[in-house]
Amino acid sequence: MMNCPRCEGLLMSDQVYNPEEAVYVLPIWRCVNCGESFDPMILQNRTTQKAKGIMQHSKSTSWTNNRTPLAITR
Repeated sequence: MMNCPRCEGLLMSDQVYNPEEAVYVLPIWRCVNCGESFDPMILQNRTTQKAKGIMQHSKSTSWTNNRTPLAITR
């Protein structure tokens, strides 16, 4: 089982594709908690940017200091 690097939530395998080109399907990981999605290339690019001291300010990087999962209530 893998945990989300953004919120520590549960990751599930998923697929994305372009409906116009349904032949090409990209396997990704998606967090059921926060919705973050990524593939090996995204993770590699983030690791490279972090090593070089380049961090983009995006939704996913703004969560790195706050790793509290969302609660689901009924």
